[in-house]
Amino acid sequence: MHTNAVSHAAKYQTLQLFRMEDITMSLDDRVASATGVIMDLFEEGRPIVIATSFGKDSSAVMSIVMNAARDFAAAGGKPLVVATSANTLVENPEVHAMAKKEMGKLHAYAKEHGIRFFGKFVTPPLLSTFQVKILSGRGIPSWASGGNDYAVDLKISPQKSYRKKLFRTIAEKGMPEPVTCLGMRIEESEVRAARMKANGARAETPVRNKDGELVLCAVSYWSEDDIFEYLGECSSGLRQSYSDPKETLRIYAHSAGTSCAVVAQSIYEGKQKKGGCGARNGCFTCLKAEDKSLAAMIELEPRYEYLRGLNRLNSYLRAIEKDWSRRHWVGRTIEEGHIIIQPDTLHPREIRNITRYMLQLDHDEGVRARRAGEKRKFTRLPLEMMICIDALQSMNGIARPFAIWDDFRSIYDKGIRFDIPDVVPFKETPMPDAKFLSVGKEWDTSVPDSAWTGMRDAYVEALTEGSGCTPDLRILKDGTAVWDLETEQSFTVDQESAVMLLDFELENMLAMYDASYNRGGITPFIYP
Repeated sequence: MHTNAVSHAAKYQTLQLFRMEDITMSLDDRVASATGVIMDLFEEGRPIVIATSFGKDSSAVMSIVMNAARDFAAAGGKPLVVATSANTLVENPEVHAMAKKEMGKLHAYAKEHGIRFFGKFVTPPLLSTFQVKILSGRGIPSWASGGNDYAVDLKISPQKSYRKKLFRTIAEKGMPEPVTCLGMRIEESEVRAARMKANGARAETPVRNKDGELVLCAVSYWSEDDIFEYLGECSSGLRQSYSDPKETLRIYAHSAGTSCAVVAQSIYEGKQKKGGCGARNGCFTCLKAEDKSLAAMIELEPRYEYLRGLNRLNSYLRAIEKDWSRRHWVGRTIEEGHIIIQPDTLHPREIRNITRYMLQLDHDEGVRARRAGEKRKFTRLPLEMMICIDALQSMNGIARPFAIWDDFRSIYDKGIRFDIPDVVPFKETPMPDAKFLSVGKEWDTSVPDSAWTGMRDAYVEALTEGSGCTPDLRILKDGTAVWDLETEQSFTVDQESAVMLLDFELENMLAMYDASYNRGGITPFIYP
């Protein structure tokens, strides 16, 4: 224990006796009390993990923690701070660009003040991304009438998985259990307040969440005014901070079509609706709650014109929710020998439309960036996603093999455009009643061509029998025979191989697509 650090922390002890929810506390007292709690955790040798979106609340928490770490390091301590942030790959590009800059400032600040620091943007697994789930026919957009799968897949699960790995590494090094700091506040909403109360969230001491992790909500009882006053003082230089939060405040302001972040927050609170995540600058694909931030930014300044296409895609997806003709009516699973017949995932024709729209958005952004002499601000279908989508579409009968590369060629080589149309929201009608088609309980295993089961091809096996070129077979627990291939824990695309595929095999892939050869004739009726 460091004597200097102890004396440094002691000045905060009396302030910690205050009830944190006391509305009479000044901002200075709130900051001092929160700092004291963090200093005590550093004294215990605990690493501090901050789950941050780099929004206003988590930015305030980040500033308090980094200032405490600076003071603790100056007193001879060795604080460890880890910042994790979710990159859903469908973020508002302005928000993600700001987050990347903030992470860079954290690294610089930590290096300057002798703070052990590690920052990580956590992305969802490839198969869980919005693009792959929708365009492979495995999911539907995040309409308000649906569940909350995307928040879990894109943010919660990846962060939880990363923290588990991080905590294991910390434990292996013999360090005390870390504490995760969150920027959650009771005043945010009635729903948030109820959840925090149910979880026992506190600002005075860490508490265990349902996963057994220690969690501290350092600004639990701060008001909206407290947060903006704190960030404003950091921006004006009245308080020391790792960052001047002008960019954060700029995004809050411009997302409401104004130049003032506080006015923007008042506008938002006046229009806030119940339901959904209520994010002011959420993912551009989010349809849970109406997010007008993109439209407001586009109308406010010409610098945001590049966002117009993303906003059109959001409007398009929102409009087609109740158009049952755009859905695939054949269920994807067999239960008790029956397939459900009812609107389910998007129809293959609609999937190809959306694929084309996203490819067109990427093309247009590339053209804009080259003309402006700057880096592109987004790529919504990077190479590894295109390869993954193409493979899954082909495997699941959504499209012919290499269809996505045909669309790529149409846009980039032939100059064909696939602009997002203006669609009037479809009249809301009840979900059609389900019907059930009997296909037999032994459907999979009774089909002679085992290609139905996925990773096996009886045709290839017959041609290469005895040659040593066919993979060995492996019997699964359910008795299914599959090729014994090298596997990993998650679906990935090797970047080097992906580039080589594009450089050396694209011409051949397009030739095979143009030949329209489809052995077995399984799915031609659904090709767009």
